Amino acid sequence: MKECLIFIIDALKDLAPLFISVIAIWLTTRYQNHSKKMETDRMLKELFAEFNERYDKINNKLDVISKLSVEQWNELSQTKQSENEGVIVDFFNICAEEYYWHKEGRINGNIWTSWEKGMNDIYNRSEIIQNIWEQECQNSGFQSYYITKPNTFFKVSKI
Repeated sequence: MKECLIFIIDALKDLAPLFISVIAIWLTTRYQNHSKKMETDRMLKELFAEFNERYDKINNKLDVISKLSVEQWNELSQTKQSENEGVIVDFFNICAEEYYWHKEGRINGNIWTSWEKGMNDIYNRSEIIQNIWEQECQNSGFQSYYITKPNTFFKVSKI
């Protein structure tokens, strides 16, 4: 009996480093996963705040532009049209960047679905915005927006 107990104690002594290593690996992995999640959440918050801030800067102008008819657009001065086209291209850039970060896994599906709906609501209510998007897409210009097809994030349809 004493020999059996000594054998078990010796075996436990030999296995103790292995057991401690397994626990250390488990704790390290758990800590790394938690740190990764915290960093992902931090990045998502930063992206969310940045995109919302940038969108807020153009939102009112974009709303006015999206309500213009083609006739009203054509009555604008060349300077005003150029200024408004700049706002629309800023909108396209925000959409492209949101799409890019979604594809990279930095923006989760729920947020992307919401943003995509908002993007398409604006796009679909304005023939002006649709026309400028079509101009941007000519000669593969859409590729400058990190996409391989023009209808990647906008539903290409006329009003």
